[in-house]
Amino acid sequence: MREAPPGVMEATAVLILISDGPSGGTAIVLRRPEAPAFVVMGDDTEEGFARLRRGAIAYGMPETYQALPRDMIRHGHVLHVRDDHRLGRVDKHGTIFGTSPDLKLWIPLDDDGRPFERMRVPIPSLERPAYLEFAFAGRGSDDALLYELDGEARNGDGYLCPYCGRLTEKKEPHTAQHGVAGHLHAGVSAGHEEGDVREPAPLTGPIELGGHPGTGSRL
Repeated sequence: MREAPPGVMEATAVLILISDGPSGGTAIVLRRPEAPAFVVMGDDTEEGFARLRRGAIAYGMPETYQALPRDMIRHGHVLHVRDDHRLGRVDKHGTIFGTSPDLKLWIPLDDDGRPFERMRVPIPSLERPAYLEFAFAGRGSDDALLYELDGEARNGDGYLCPYCGRLTEKKEPHTAQHGVAGHLHAGVSAGHEEGDVREPAPLTGPIELGGHPGTGSRL
């Protein structure tokens, strides 16, 4: 798979934080290759969130997190969002960030703390990776990062495994590793891996987001 050009951030997932309060919801664009077990929104007064599934990131699928008390967060992989993200607004955000008009969106910065010129965000697709690309359009009056949708959905490089959601360079030898396709992989259920971080059991069912990419209202 080719690397993204300089100034382009290739997101690996969108984390959807499901709060038990009146908030309109929170979404985080992730640039790291793995999903953390827990998300902490900054300081000790903020909520913590636990991931609702185990295993590797499924490319293009929202990663949902459930709110929980901060004292329940275990040691292990924790993402402190405000260390390397800033609040942002995205034009025509559609389903990939959720449809709520008061959604809080956190966008990653580069290694020097500056906004990326462009970002590519994965969307659900079958076998061929697909993404939407957004261009940086400056800062709003509240210093939020502004991004505008650039064109339609595009296909990327590589192969998207329909069994585990992994993005690989080629179809084989990856799919041969699954054994009975979609059921067992070295004795571990599809979508899971040996040595996964132990996480709380899911507290809610799957989250369905309405609409289509590029059709949502402006944040």
